[in-house]
Amino acid sequence: MFVLNEILNFGIGRRQEAWDRLAWIHSTMAPHDGFIEAIVAKYLGESHRHTIMRFWRDQAAFEAFRATPDGSYGKGRPAGIYEGEKVVTPLNSIADVDGPAQGNFLVKVQHAVEESAWPAFIEYQMAVKEVGSQIPGLVWARQCRGRDENAAIAVVRFQDRESWEQLVDDPMFVASTSNLPEGVTVTRTEAFEIVSDVLPAK
Repeated sequence: MFVLNEILNFGIGRRQEAWDRLAWIHSTMAPHDGFIEAIVAKYLGESHRHTIMRFWRDQAAFEAFRATPDGSYGKGRPAGIYEGEKVVTPLNSIADVDGPAQGNFLVKVQHAVEESAWPAFIEYQMAVKEVGSQIPGLVWARQCRGRDENAAIAVVRFQDRESWEQLVDDPMFVASTSNLPEGVTVTRTEAFEIVSDVLPAK
């Protein structure tokens, strides 16, 4: 899976305008082959800061979309509607798991990973995935690796905040996450509420 990661800070008083524009952009992606999902989620620490996550089958599918008239969505963007932060993007998924729940609570955990630590980190993530998949409140989890830098982002969707708190306190999860491989450090953990979720058009 090919993943595009953004953090956008919306202009003051322009949140609804930004939501509407992103909903339109994602509606142009939905009919195209290889599109999987596009999410807009509000940062729970600040109401104008949002993450935008776009998931495609592979980079070729995304580039094919960009070559169409729909792919020129960036032209004509209203001035001041939002500004981006520097983030790790693009990414490739390295481990995915689906859970039984439905919900809109999103957690992103970013790791810095030294080049030599990748094999151990991937093995570690597989073990964490097995524990996480047993949590009733899990919707899905996608562990992604940066294409151009030694960083990884775990994107995890839960039924609600309580499900995340349950996972954090679970003894099996604590045991599996307390021993990061050498050369791996957590650099950021952020929580969001999903406000828009676009799936492929049928």
